[in-house]
Amino acid sequence: MNPKLGAVLLLAGAALTAQSDSALLFSDCSDSSVVKRIVQSSDTVVVRHSLEGGPQTCYAVSVAGENGKTVEGFLIGQAHPAVVAFEQREQDYISQVFTGPTDAKKQNQPKPVARSKPYKLWNPFSSRSGTK
Repeated sequence: MNPKLGAVLLLAGAALTAQSDSALLFSDCSDSSVVKRIVQSSDTVVVRHSLEGGPQTCYAVSVAGENGKTVEGFLIGQAHPAVVAFEQREQDYISQVFTGPTDAKKQNQPKPVARSKPYKLWNPFSSRSGTK
């Protein structure tokens, strides 16, 4: 058996038996990559950005580790509360920015002003004076 695969299976099994509210922190966006640590739902996680296109969305995160060290890695799927909060903020932002104006905004728009007739300028070289 591949040692990496054995370590992944061992850590995945430990994560499942330890708590159901934990997630695996991977070294890249593949679930077959090296597991850096098990992230509990109580751990402080900062989501930097997300990457879609695979079977599940991958999230680049920073996790506050022991002794004040920060561990950076990737969470796959929405298994952590920080990831769920990140997705909610993204949806709120998208709904605010990309929706059309509401009825209240349409009512507050100024009405167009009627333009006056343009003035006719006097032309001293006009042939209206009676001479042709």
